[in-house]
Amino acid sequence: MTVHPIQRSRRKVLLIDLGPQFGGIETYLVNLADLLAADIDLYVLCVLPELSDRLRSRGVKVVRLPVFCGRFKVLRFLATLLVVPTLLLRYNIQTVQLNGFLDSLLILPARLLGRSAVYTRHGGFEIELYSWLRQPHKFLARKIARWSVRFTTHVVCVSEAVAESVQPVLPAARYSVITNWISGQKPFRQPVAELPLRARVLCASRLEHYKGVHLLIEAARHLPHVEVTIVGDGTDRASLEESARDLPNVRFAGFQSNLQEFYEQADIFVMPSQGPEGLPIASLEAMAHGLPCIFSDLPVHYEITDHGRGAYLFHSGDGESLLTALRGLLASPERRRRYAAEAHRIVAARYNESYVREAYLRVLAG
Repeated sequence: MTVHPIQRSRRKVLLIDLGPQFGGIETYLVNLADLLAADIDLYVLCVLPELSDRLRSRGVKVVRLPVFCGRFKVLRFLATLLVVPTLLLRYNIQTVQLNGFLDSLLILPARLLGRSAVYTRHGGFEIELYSWLRQPHKFLARKIARWSVRFTTHVVCVSEAVAESVQPVLPAARYSVITNWISGQKPFRQPVAELPLRARVLCASRLEHYKGVHLLIEAARHLPHVEVTIVGDGTDRASLEESARDLPNVRFAGFQSNLQEFYEQADIFVMPSQGPEGLPIASLEAMAHGLPCIFSDLPVHYEITDHGRGAYLFHSGDGESLLTALRGLLASPERRRRYAAEAHRIVAARYNESYVREAYLRVLAG
């Protein structure tokens, strides 16, 4: 008699992202699908057409809702509250994975339906940044998120800096740090010793005021021989373009779904964010490409650079400090080489996909 092995059913996980713009969380979800699709049956509920298309091309089952912007934004979340229970029951999904602030409203319904709820925090709760009187919608969304994490099965923090904001809310067994990661890192290539006549500086960021891109634009005024390319989009883009209108050495490239060519053509990468930040994927990507990097001295940048060994850290929010950092790296081939080599080494050692994949499989199986 032939005995056939018992075939275990694959875990079914629903990823939820209600963000109306493609950014770091959306890139994270695409990377997560690449990481886990071979081991888990993934379903995604989202609103962005681009995110939907990119995930479908990877074989992920996608349900897309209308974006519902402006005054109709609340409909996006009301529709989600109706759709999620239907998806969980119809497809017998065992785990829900959530990301945004208002997405946290779905934690309790998922738990009441007997499902696991894994909530990835991509940054701190940021409650202190907003006023109940001036920005009640942003303040309330962050208060709700902080309250809702108490009902999760597990919280994933993308950095130690994020874990510090979760620590007062949950016991240590209910959260863990699983950092963002880089897949398919290429071998290290020495940066050029002699920079071209117009050195190329790259910044890839969402264009919001707290990202500090205005500091880089002001620095570019004092470095006319430097060509600055700013990749990204956001609510601050129009005002940033206006401030750089008289600067021929500053170029806005808009949102780009693939930054490979930009990294390859850059001589120096700058992430001038004033925070708060969880773990900027663009910072990791630039380090992985072996670019000499200049980062603001946020806690997470100390974390991912081994306290400044893998990048030049300038004083956050200080334009003069950023200008000094740029002048220092532009003038020193040895410092550029040292920062680039150390950055590449750090990513290869700590931010690779093998550890992250096993960690996510453990968490999502809970």
